[in-house]
Amino acid sequence: MALRHRECTSVYNSQNRPFPVYCDFDSEVGYVWALIQSHSLANNDQFKFKRFGVDGMINWNAYRLSLSRMQSIANVSTHLRATCNFPVDGLLYTDYARAKLVGHNFFGVWQAKCRKYERINIRGIECKECTAPTWQVENEAWHLNSNYTGGSFNCDFDGTLGSELLTMSKTLAFTIA
Repeated sequence: MALRHRECTSVYNSQNRPFPVYCDFDSEVGYVWALIQSHSLANNDQFKFKRFGVDGMINWNAYRLSLSRMQSIANVSTHLRATCNFPVDGLLYTDYARAKLVGHNFFGVWQAKCRKYERINIRGIECKECTAPTWQVENEAWHLNSNYTGGSFNCDFDGTLGSELLTMSKTLAFTIA
């Protein structure tokens, strides 16, 4: 399947000036996803200690929008989505998470909070309309840890059956729609 990835032309910052961002128009009906971060596992060290609430450099090999651009997109968005290997494989629902932005405090700092997800799948363990333990601490990227049982934090999702450890931030591209 050929996926259309192109620059969105109607994304504006707080000064009402357009800025370039990659968009996915086709993978999920009813959604247009604007890419805010994408990197390979080889580039993980550039991202694993940088939460979304701090500024980062725009780098096209290890892509991340600046904080002000992420905030501009979040201000007009309804959802967040995390996927693995999207540019190569397209949209797969393994190692996937989608949630409404409401209640996620995307730019804040918090630890081990049960956040609501519309759909989550880590290495084949899946739940829909459930909560999962999620982190974004001062010197760590936003992530879900599958090495904790959901019961450890009174969350619904338990990914321990399918993996030793997978923190979602290590291999996922983040998008906000």
